[in-house]
Amino acid sequence: MDLDEQQRDQLTAFTEAVATSPHNLVSKRARSELLSRHVPEAIALAGTLPPGPLRVLDVGTGGGFPGMVIAIVRPDLAVELLDSTRKKTRFLEETAEALDVDVQVHTGRAEALGTGDLAGSFDVVTVRAVAPLAQLVPWCAPFLAPGGRLHAIKGDRWPEELERAEAAIARAGLTVAATPADDGGSDEATGLRVVMLQRLA
Repeated sequence: MDLDEQQRDQLTAFTEAVATSPHNLVSKRARSELLSRHVPEAIALAGTLPPGPLRVLDVGTGGGFPGMVIAIVRPDLAVELLDSTRKKTRFLEETAEALDVDVQVHTGRAEALGTGDLAGSFDVVTVRAVAPLAQLVPWCAPFLAPGGRLHAIKGDRWPEELERAEAAIARAGLTVAATPADDGGSDEATGLRVVMLQRLA
């Protein structure tokens, strides 16, 4: 993905803010891998998202991965970030304002917010490996508009997770749109693996 100078500067400043924050935004290991793994992976995920304008929600965004990176590199998308921890959402609000990144931040548990005003509002929901797919689906599916897609970043055991999530996927009214076995579900350079589920219209 081609980035302009402003986007590169924003990514550098954001990564430095995460790395130097006194808050526990990411794990110690993740902090050491921000530039080598997490930023490139988030950029690769951004490249899998369809062209905007679309409304995108990053569930369990933590320190802003992948959501803040998507907001920086894909200005055609209206990106919103959701996390249950107030210190993390406050950091994201302050950092977004300082870096002039256009995002909206929500504080709360996905299970609760998915039954409120945000329900059925998003064309795309992104989520990183915060839980097994069988748990992620009921948390994330309520946010999807009809035809909307869930892009879940998963690890090597994604086939097992997908198999165990079959019942949850069916109950949520979703269908499998792509997996890491498909061209659009993986990125060899970063090791990105994405399971894409789509809400039936």
